[in-house]
Amino acid sequence: MMSEEQVAEVSAEATQSVEETQGFGDWRDSIPAEVRDHTSLRHITDVGALAKSYVHAQQMIGADKVAIPGKHATADDWNEVYTRLGRPEDPNGYELDTSTVGDTNVMDDGTLNWYKQVAHKAGLTPQQAQVVFDEYNQLTGQQMSQVGQDVETRISQAEMELKREFGSAFDDRMQLGSSVLAEFGAEELSEIELADGTRLGDNPDAVRMLVRIGEFLRDRTGEDSFAGPKTSIGMTPDEAKQRLDDLTAPNSPYWDPRHPERQWYVNEALKYRQMMTGE
Repeated sequence: MMSEEQVAEVSAEATQSVEETQGFGDWRDSIPAEVRDHTSLRHITDVGALAKSYVHAQQMIGADKVAIPGKHATADDWNEVYTRLGRPEDPNGYELDTSTVGDTNVMDDGTLNWYKQVAHKAGLTPQQAQVVFDEYNQLTGQQMSQVGQDVETRISQAEMELKREFGSAFDDRMQLGSSVLAEFGAEELSEIELADGTRLGDNPDAVRMLVRIGEFLRDRTGEDSFAGPKTSIGMTPDEAKQRLDDLTAPNSPYWDPRHPERQWYVNEALKYRQMMTGE
């Protein structure tokens, strides 16, 4: 049997063990009630973790940190944040690299200065301003390329439309329209850019108008009065068809094998059929 001294020692050790267990397992019981259930303490499991968290917090006190202004912050509050994050003191502090944009850069000096001012107002760092600048130029470059392709498509479609309409007389009619502009010293009008990116000289309606004016002037004054290139007075498919209808009208020599001019009518009819088909 244990002596009274031995029993006292065991009892003391048990009490100490219980106290140590309570001290580490229920450590929140020893802190003020108003902070005991704070969310920042939920991940801390014992006094050792609490000590480590405290030491880490002390080390961070001297670190370079930026406090995010609240909803009632003033412009000055935000300007201080932007400055600490690295925003230049003024818009001229942005040294943008334009070497990567090539011919797609659509910013002139005025627009570039405007961009720097906006970037400074938005609080962008030089790195952020460069990223936005590069992305903007890439986008505009793609858009300009697409616009150029669309313009070329519209020009090609307009040319095909006029070729179908004028047939073998296409070159003749284009020269006739040019003669009208040359007659009045207005050649530069054909270079006027329209809203869709094409030029006035590429617009089918404008070309048709010039051709009609040219036909009127040619019929009234004679071709020799025109300035600029001369025309061959070719026929459009519609004009050729009208001429063919005249040659092959009922009771015309075209239908009479014994008529002395029949072969001439047949040859002429063949010529106008070729004009209609463009062959």
